[in-house]
Amino acid sequence: MTDAVIEEVKGWQSRPLEELYPIVYLDALMVKVRDEGHIQNKAIYVVLGVNLEGQKEVLGLWVSADRRCEVLAAGADGVDRTGA
Repeated sequence: MTDAVIEEVKGWQSRPLEELYPIVYLDALMVKVRDEGHIQNKAIYVVLGVNLEGQKEVLGLWVSADRRCEVLAAGADGVDRTGA
């Protein structure tokens, strides 16, 4: 991540979330990532919530080396406890 966007990302990560999202989607997107000179498959986990006005909001994103339900559940638990 470049220095040009790091402050914006930190602000997004610490933004307040709604108290209630009637609909929450949990999913993972597999992408190829260059890491230490090697191309690897990594999962980007996404938690998407629909607020009471019907607007979709990305509640959180996590990167992992694999696509396991445990990682996605831990990310969702992090949104629930910390809001980030």
